[in-house]
Amino acid sequence: MPEFEWQFTLVLLTNGVLIGLMYALIALGFVLIYKATDAINFAQGEFVMFAGFIAAGAADLAGAPFWVSALLSVSGMVLLGFGLERVVLRPLIGRPVIAVVMATIGLAAVLRGSATLAFGAGTRAIVMPIGDEPIELGPVMLPPVQLIGAAVSIAFLAGFSWFFLRSRIGIAMRAVADSQQVAMAMGIDVRRYFARAWAMAGGHQRTPSTTGTWTATSRRP
Repeated sequence: MPEFEWQFTLVLLTNGVLIGLMYALIALGFVLIYKATDAINFAQGEFVMFAGFIAAGAADLAGAPFWVSALLSVSGMVLLGFGLERVVLRPLIGRPVIAVVMATIGLAAVLRGSATLAFGAGTRAIVMPIGDEPIELGPVMLPPVQLIGAAVSIAFLAGFSWFFLRSRIGIAMRAVADSQQVAMAMGIDVRRYFARAWAMAGGHQRTPSTTGTWTATSRRP
């Protein structure tokens, strides 16, 4: 019977948890839209891709530093979320959920094609001002970018949990998801909360697009 290697198992478990936390940020985008519209956004992966391309394009073409490209990416995705909600999704308020789902499938195809036309089909790296020397925690060596990504993920998850459970805006979004007609009858501006949900879903996707180890290349500041 082969000997069980605790150290190797611990390394795999730790890496899995850290990377899983960063994927949880992408899942959070699904939750934001679902909590506000009761529909699943099938364009969520394309939102992450587009945010990363905006940040990489700002860094490569304009020579912008990391933090400037990050702000440009967040601003661009918030505007994109507002624009998509106003042009594509606002006319679907009150329609069956399947109509919104089919619209997001179409959005995914449009965003994929637009990203290829605007940025090309090649892979882009986002250079982050983070050291690449692993941090030793006992038998485990962890890349700093994974630790930062995990910390940011936990902060976002905690923040949005409070937002939907305690804040007036979050509770109103949940009411809109339960029934748009009842929410409108209670005086909730459904269109405004739709726009907020899509803007938040677009803006927060900049974080997993640049902290994820699948897109980021780190360096010393």
